[in-house]
Amino acid sequence: MESPLLTDADQLTILTNSTILELLRQRFLQDKIYTWAGTTLVAVNPYRFINLPFQLNQPITSRKYDEPHIYKIAENAVNSIRKVAGEKSNTSVIVSGESGSGKTESTKYLLNWITTYNTHTPTKRHAQHLEQQVLSFSPVLEAFGNACTKCNDNSSRFGKYIVLQFDDNTSIVGAYMQTYLLEKTRVVHQGADNFNFHIFYQFLEGLSPEDRDRYLVGDAKVYQYAKSTPNNGYEYDSWSRFLQMWRDAGFTGTHQHQIFEVLGGILCLGNIQFVPHNDDIRISDSSEAFLLKSSELLGMSKERLSQLLLYRCISASHARRKSVFYKPCTLVEAESRRDCIAKLLYDNLFKFLINHVNCKIKSETHTSFIGLLDIYGFESFQVNSLEQLCINYANERLQLYFVQHYLKDIQAEYLEEGVAWEEIFLCSDNESCVQLMSGSPSIFSLLDEECQLNRIKAQEVSEQLAPLSGHPNLTCRHKDVLNKQFSIQHYAGCVTYSSTGLVEKNMDLIPADIETALVESQSSFVTCLIASNPPAAKGVPKKKTVLSRFKHSLDDLLSKLRSTECMYVRCIKPNNAGKSAIFDDKFVSRQLAACGILETVKIRSQAHSTRISYVTFMSAYKILSPPVDTKSAGKENEGLPKTTHFKNKFRRRTLVPSIQHNKGPQSLLSPDVAVKHVKNDDEMVCRSIIESVVSLDMHKLVSYGLSKIFIKSSSILNALEKAKTKKLNICAFSIQCAWRRYKLLKLHKLQDWASRIITRAVKRYLYLKKLKECQRRAPEVLTGGIKDPDAKDVVCECEGMLPLPDVEVVAVKQGVHERMELHDPYNTPQVSLAREIFSKDGLVSIRQMFKVKVHFHVRASSILKNSHIAPDMYITQHGILDCIE
Repeated sequence: MESPLLTDADQLTILTNSTILELLRQRFLQDKIYTWAGTTLVAVNPYRFINLPFQLNQPITSRKYDEPHIYKIAENAVNSIRKVAGEKSNTSVIVSGESGSGKTESTKYLLNWITTYNTHTPTKRHAQHLEQQVLSFSPVLEAFGNACTKCNDNSSRFGKYIVLQFDDNTSIVGAYMQTYLLEKTRVVHQGADNFNFHIFYQFLEGLSPEDRDRYLVGDAKVYQYAKSTPNNGYEYDSWSRFLQMWRDAGFTGTHQHQIFEVLGGILCLGNIQFVPHNDDIRISDSSEAFLLKSSELLGMSKERLSQLLLYRCISASHARRKSVFYKPCTLVEAESRRDCIAKLLYDNLFKFLINHVNCKIKSETHTSFIGLLDIYGFESFQVNSLEQLCINYANERLQLYFVQHYLKDIQAEYLEEGVAWEEIFLCSDNESCVQLMSGSPSIFSLLDEECQLNRIKAQEVSEQLAPLSGHPNLTCRHKDVLNKQFSIQHYAGCVTYSSTGLVEKNMDLIPADIETALVESQSSFVTCLIASNPPAAKGVPKKKTVLSRFKHSLDDLLSKLRSTECMYVRCIKPNNAGKSAIFDDKFVSRQLAACGILETVKIRSQAHSTRISYVTFMSAYKILSPPVDTKSAGKENEGLPKTTHFKNKFRRRTLVPSIQHNKGPQSLLSPDVAVKHVKNDDEMVCRSIIESVVSLDMHKLVSYGLSKIFIKSSSILNALEKAKTKKLNICAFSIQCAWRRYKLLKLHKLQDWASRIITRAVKRYLYLKKLKECQRRAPEVLTGGIKDPDAKDVVCECEGMLPLPDVEVVAVKQGVHERMELHDPYNTPQVSLAREIFSKDGLVSIRQMFKVKVHFHVRASSILKNSHIAPDMYITQHGILDCIE
């Protein structure tokens, strides 16, 4: 048997369902819940907390994924939206599996990693507030949209597609969410072992006594819509922590109060009971308190709400008059109207939450996005109705998309590109089941027709499905018609659906008088909720049925998925009891066969994980091209058009025009031959790049098609990226060296210039100092007033100088080296001399030397009397500087 420590099913030498099952089982028993199946990640729900191999706050650069992990999918998604291989694409991560397999938790892990990635990047810290809102809204949405079911303690009762928007720097700039088919009937009715949405239990248990008196009546256990608290493993967040996340998601205290009023009004509505009264019905005495509280919270009078529940409005228009009649309701009709108000309020409240957050965090400008699809898993209960029909239909469509656009398209692409391929038979093709449910004719079309004809009897619905009974995926025998049910063979198993209530739920009729009354409510928030979906006016077509709206939303979702690069996470339930450390081989094997894991592994074992066009590849990795000898290249390409010769610069003009305008023999080439030359040229360039980077034994992992290059192992792409990074680092180092050399030369030139300035200043200072001394001593020496043995020498020096008029020698500020503390890395003698003069004469800076003021007064001295120099020959300031030079 293969080693149980394998991380990828591709590594199995014998590839069958049993070997894959054994690999998953061995890894599951060692608490290794993630396993690769090609590029698809298989995640087995452990039903308990398992320590992660690293923490989310660990720096991104130090994270290593030696073992398969959900974070690797998140990392691949982020990398895919970068300009890898020269092109940028959007990405979708599809998390699929049965109900209770761990899809919601997997989606939260993906969301946490991607947002944490942004906070650990220094250039993206400005997005922290946005990321905090996204993370905080997730538990709020979970409270309003998830519930406890028989199969799952935290089952998503709606589908969601979370879109994270990124800019060019791969930083989150916005986000928004699209939702699909909230199961609003759960608000008023829960089946056996099923419970209401989490928010009702958190609301009842978390309110303070003051708030309980404000929004509720009596004890929390008396409310019919939340009769019993789930006793399961799901742990609710503390009420204070939930309110904090509420505020972090962008909801104010006013929003909180308004939403609590709606929740309290819904709960109080559920406790309004009806009793017979004469030939009609009335509200029971025990329900009066709930009626009063509900009317207050919903912003209408007690009498108006009572009338709305007990009477239905009938409008009749004829000629120029319009008549309005109020007809008393039966007990069933009154309960239906009560439940209709509750479902309408909660459904619109849920939409308000989504729209409110989307308006705050959605960005109108972005370059790419990552979509996280978490949609309800396959379900099969004792009683299955329209909700399960829609949920299982969504799973059928996603499975068909996986088969057609992931498995079939890969095979077709290899055949078109001329790459060797062994065709694989796909046993999990479920196209026939999808056609049964939504084709023409189909179950959906027949149910929509029943809505148009207003035939709501369950037996009539089963009878209408009888013509489709010949379909291999449908079972609708005579006894099924009598039992008001039918069965569909889905890819994940057979499910029996009840015909009772299908048409009513599909019609989703809301009485116009109920909508009008809520719109006219004194509560502005209730009015806002209902006004966002006003009743249809006269002459406007009726609303589409639930099935048609749901099918349309799925079509939009799949069209968006087709425009993105998809990654898959397949969640698996190890057992149907929801217990840890139990691996049911038969139960898991059925899931593996249903989701096509075996076919996925087989195709990925042959397929290439990366497929890049030649032009894109050359644009991304042209820097890695080896040097080309132009002389030898000219000989090798002899006979080809000149435009097909490639060089290291990768500048190649369009080939066909050069062929058309050539008058030589090359003009005889046909366009097919020209395209072939282009393909050969591109392949030659790409081959030279790859052969210069990767080792020889990895060349067999690369195939060359007509327009694309197929890379089988991601290690080749990693090697190319590393070589590209190394090359860019070398180029960057060369640029840095040239720049540093330029800066040093510039600094040396500046220091040399400064040294000359200092030399001039020192010479000027010494000259003026000596000149002043000579001028002072010369008259005394000549008149004999000073007896000095060196007087003769002084006289000689003074006689060699000229008398100066009043002159102020002031240097212009040069802007550098003004202080005495000079930086002199070369230890120039000029600077040393300047420092010596400073210390001797008490100067502080070079500037003082420039600002020396020397005043000479013309006197009738012997020098002047005996001078033969004309008066206009005085030395000026400019002349002094020239002399110093």
